[in-house]
Amino acid sequence: MSTNPLGPSAILQRMAEALPTHTQSDQTSYLSSSHEALALFTHACMTSLGFRLLGFDEDKLEEAKCHELAPRLPPNWNASFNTYAFVYAHQQSALRYVIRTDRMGGKAEIRGLGIKDERITRVEVTIKDFVSNASLPIRKSLDADGAEDRSNLTQTLQNVFISPSRIEDLASLIKINIIQKLLPSLQKEGYEESPDDRAAREDADEAGRRPPRQPVMPDPLPQPAQPYPFNDPLNPPPRNPVPAGDFPPPGFEDPYDINRPARTPLYPGRSPFGNIGADDLNPPGLGPHDPLRPGMGIGGGLPRPGRGQGMHPTFDDPLFRGPGGGDNGEFDPQVPPGARYDPLGPGGLPRLGGRRPGGGGGGFGGFGGFGGDII
Repeated sequence: MSTNPLGPSAILQRMAEALPTHTQSDQTSYLSSSHEALALFTHACMTSLGFRLLGFDEDKLEEAKCHELAPRLPPNWNASFNTYAFVYAHQQSALRYVIRTDRMGGKAEIRGLGIKDERITRVEVTIKDFVSNASLPIRKSLDADGAEDRSNLTQTLQNVFISPSRIEDLASLIKINIIQKLLPSLQKEGYEESPDDRAAREDADEAGRRPPRQPVMPDPLPQPAQPYPFNDPLNPPPRNPVPAGDFPPPGFEDPYDINRPARTPLYPGRSPFGNIGADDLNPPGLGPHDPLRPGMGIGGGLPRPGRGQGMHPTFDDPLFRGPGGGDNGEFDPQVPPGARYDPLGPGGLPRLGGRRPGGGGGGFGGFGGFGGDII
């Protein structure tokens, strides 16, 4: 049975092998901080799965130097403060990968990127949940001859972490959130894909089949004209008619007679001037009382007293009835109440049956003489 390349023992062994060799005069520590321990742990996970170190800057690779020192790290691997970067390659992929560990307060963010893939993967780690600061720093030990002693380095590194189970949890976080998203189809003896691995591989395959995004270009053609009004939010919707049985809306002023029914001969209006000109709305020769074309059309003929409503009124038209009202006491617009004289009839002659305002007779009686009293 093959061992898990991301098991605690395998990772600790990779960490011990990666620490740079110290000369006898070198007094620096192997690991001086918890952030260095986390960065070294991430590097051990990558190398355990077959990733090959190319350098620490994607723009300035040191592949030959790293290959000569492997599995040791160059002495300058931790030269940057609170930021640790590694550049890798893998025989199962043509891409290069960048892994960066950044300190942010009491946490650390591990980010991964496949160059030219432009998809960043990341995981956030609370350092105190995995690393014990009490076991740091780790200094080199010497044997009886004064040479570097690395025989107990694996156990020393294990003490840096809280427990072996925490090592497994941290390795699982890096695997699920970083490695499986950068290289989902990774094949390694002892490495088993989890359901999350398969989902990540399917997402990567789908992203590879998706065509590259095209930049959004403005439409050079003008937009077609829109009907007016076009979705005017301030325009209220048309009112529905009031259903039968409901209370009608209250009435409002109608200064332009929009809601008033049309004045037709069948429905005479209430105007004191009668319906003068109503017959003129009829087409020539078709009106019932056409005075201009008698005998043409239907119902033509001369105007008859009290019947015509055109522009040629007769003397019995309400316009020429007595003052103070007509025969039925209607209002006479030519003789308003309180007038001091009687208006003349058509053609400048006294009108027939003229009376004083208020009902009194005038002149020579009601037989049409010069009966208009003037003061």
